[in-house]
Amino acid sequence: MIRTVLTCILLVGCSTPATLYVHSQPQGAYLVERSTGTAWGTAPIALSYQPHILKAHRTADGCYLVNGFDARWVSGAKASLDTIKLCGSPHGTYNITFSRDVSLPGMDKDLQFALQVQALLAQQQQAAAAQTQALTSLFSTLSATPSVSPTVSCTSRQIRDTVHTECR
Repeated sequence: MIRTVLTCILLVGCSTPATLYVHSQPQGAYLVERSTGTAWGTAPIALSYQPHILKAHRTADGCYLVNGFDARWVSGAKASLDTIKLCGSPHGTYNITFSRDVSLPGMDKDLQFALQVQALLAQQQQAAAAQTQALTSLFSTLSATPSVSPTVSCTSRQIRDTVHTECR
C-alpha cells in the first residue's frame, strides 16, 4: 500500500512537495528509515518532502539528501542505503528501487509474498474505484436540482346554478 507522508510546516500554506516513490524488487520489502528507525511498511510507499526542507539539505552539486532505508524481505534478505540523493527540482517526482540480491536463499518466499502484495494492491484499487463511483453517484443525486411544479392557485364562485373556477 502506498502511504503518503506530508510535512507541511508553513502556517500560510504549502507549496508543491517533492515525492519520492520507494519500490522493491521483488515487491513487498519492509522499509525502515535508517536514521530515525521509522517503519514505513511494505514497498511500494510514497513520501512527500516540502521544498524548504529539501533546500535545507542541499549539496554543493545542487542535489538534495534525504534519509535512506533498510529494506528487508520476508526471507531475511536485506538491502540498504544510508542516504538518498535527489537531483532535480525540489518539487519533482523521484523513484528508487531496492533490489534483492538473487544469490541469497529464500527467493521463492519473496516472490510468493510479492504476488500476495500485488493481489492486495489490486483489491485496494478496486475498492477505491468502487468508493469513488459511489461518492460520485451520491454527489450527483444530492446536487441535482429537484423539479418543482409551478404553484397553481384557483378560485371558485357560484353564479346561480353554475360554479365558475378561475386558476392562475
